Parts: sequence; C-alpha cells; structure tokens
Amino acid sequence: MNRDPFVERTMNRRIFFTGGALLLAAVAAAPASFAKDKWEKLYNGKDLSGWHVQNGKLEAWKANGDMISCVEPGGGWLTSDKEYGDFELKIDWKIPPGGNSGLGIRYPGQGDPAHEGIEIQMLDDPAPEYKGKLVDAQYTGGLYYQVAPKAHPSKPAGEWNRYEVRCKGDRVQVKLNGVEIQDCDVSKETVGKGGHKSLAERPRKGFVGMQSHGHQVDFKNIEIREL
Repeated sequence: MNRDPFVERTMNRRIFFTGGALLLAAVAAAPASFAKDKWEKLYNGKDLSGWHVQNGKLEAWKANGDMISCVEPGGGWLTSDKEYGDFELKIDWKIPPGGNSGLGIRYPGQGDPAHEGIEIQMLDDPAPEYKGKLVDAQYTGGLYYQVAPKAHPSKPAGEWNRYEVRCKGDRVQVKLNGVEIQDCDVSKETVGKGGHKSLAERPRKGFVGMQSHGHQVDFKNIEIREL
C-alpha cells in the first residue's frame, strides 16, 4: 500500500510532540530533590581532601585506612569544606575508655562549634570521671548542654556506634544504633542553658565535623545527602 507523504509527516510530528509532552510531564512530576537524592561520601579513604581544621591543628587528624582518626590532642574540629542546611548524615564512631568527642552540625566558621552550632555528644558515659557528674545533656546523644537524649542505647567504649542525623528546617532528629534519641524543634529551645546561646538562635546552615577532645577517636562510613 502506498503511503501519503503528507499523512506520514503529520503522524511523525504527532508522535514526536506526544513523546516530548510525556517526557516534560515526567520531569515536572519528579521530586524537586531528585538531583540531590544521592548519598555523598565525606571521606575518600585516602586523605583528608574536603576537610579543614577549625580551632586546632591538622596534624592531630589522620586518614587511617577506612577510618578518619583523631590521634593526638589539639585537633579542634575536623570540618567539612562545604556547608549544609537540610540534610541527612550517617557516621560510625568509636571512643576509648574515658573517651570524649562529638559530632558538630550546622556550625559557623567562627567560635566554638559546640555552642555556636550544635554538637551531638559522644562520651564514655559510665567512666568514673563522668558518671553522675554532668548534666543530662552532656552525655552521649545530648544536643550538647541543651537537650538531653530520650534514650541511652550506646555501646561500650571500644565498640562501634552509629549516628543517623536528619536536619530539616527547625527539626533535628538523631538516631543512635537505630534508636531515636532526639526529635527536637530548635525554634522552641529559646533558653540557652549554661549561659550559652539558645538553640533557637543558632544557624540553620553550616559546617559538619568531628571533635578532638584529647582522646583517640575513630570515625568511618561518613555519608551525607542534602534534602
């Protein structure tokens, strides 16, 4: 059967425009965060590229195989080069007996990250130097000095623990070893405890990092994705 060239061209145009319309509809329907929906590794397993030190010295930190380790005092905060606002973060951490460290989130480039941003405490809670001697928000999982954790599912010193953190606007959620220990609306935390700035006043975007507190601390599987 002979085809009318005009009819054939018209049908081809209809197929082209119909396919294009479907593609545009699919793109429009995709979540706005589609391009950001991938986990990014914050440690490349080789060196400390992508990190800098705030309030300390870089020599205290070491790329240690699959881990980043704090190997001597004076390291301050190993800090991401990039700032993050709304995000999810995963990190495994291990402290020695009597160990003390912290995960910093949304902190600015000046001042003490624990009090200008937010520190999520890492501590050997049962150690004699700490047990019964601190306020509740200074133990593991506390939004340091401000909000105490709802539970204490940490593993003993020398074993790996895992934080999963989600920050979205005013809401900060933390899981420790799969158990939710924080679900905080920081806008409601308007009184700064210990004479420090209230959580409501602290930024909603900033750096993330790990604290050197005079003990060897190990970190691995550090991943983040923006929301």
